Amino acid sequence: MHWIYLSPHFDDAVLSCGGMIWEQARSGERVEIWTVCAGSPPRGQPLPEFAALLHAEWKAGKAPIARRRAEDRAACAAVGAQPRYWTLPDCIYRRLPSGEELVRSGADLWMPVHPAELPTVVRLRAWLQRRLPPGALLVCPLSLGNHIDHRLVRAAAERLRRPLAYYADYPYVAQRSLWLPQGLPEAQMHRVKVSPEGFKAWRAGVACYGSQISSLFGTLEEMDIQLEEFWQTGGGSSLWRPT
Repeated sequence: MHWIYLSPHFDDAVLSCGGMIWEQARSGERVEIWTVCAGSPPRGQPLPEFAALLHAEWKAGKAPIARRRAEDRAACAAVGAQPRYWTLPDCIYRRLPSGEELVRSGADLWMPVHPAELPTVVRLRAWLQRRLPPGALLVCPLSLGNHIDHRLVRAAAERLRRPLAYYADYPYVAQRSLWLPQGLPEAQMHRVKVSPEGFKAWRAGVACYGSQISSLFGTLEEMDIQLEEFWQTGGGSSLWRPT
């Protein structure tokens, strides 16, 4: 099997199911992670205020995108996946046609896809259509938690009209107790047991995202606690396929 996981940001696929990805790769299957929002902020424009606040929180230096991409490459290597990147900037960098910032505060991260961004959904769908190998199974986020970029990625994937599988977005699935796939009333669950070795690789992959640890978990010690609890309760080991 050839698996292609769509990751809205540099960390989503590894965070959500890095152990399962490692198990698939270890069994000899080909696994890739395609990150959608991997582009740099537009040149010639001031950095949106909310993005500047996040840059300061990340402490990622003067080239945060390069730093995050390097983190992601290390994380993908830890779980045995090959990375690939699209050029869309993260929603914190994007602007509406009027020039207004798409995201002005943390509350704006949970909006539906803005009508002005529907052409971006179409462009992403076309990019995927041109590059997806015929026999690969595409795995996209369920968009649990309703992050605007996760919604955008799922919308584009569902326009492909090809078989899809879905993974539950972590940490949202743990924080909000959303264990059932939304919008998939009839779906078959496919489980991959994540072994202690798989969890170790998963943990190593998540730890590669050094710029994000404080935002996601607070500390590495807290990351270990939360991620192990998620694994021990069966998280990160399921995919859903519509029937």
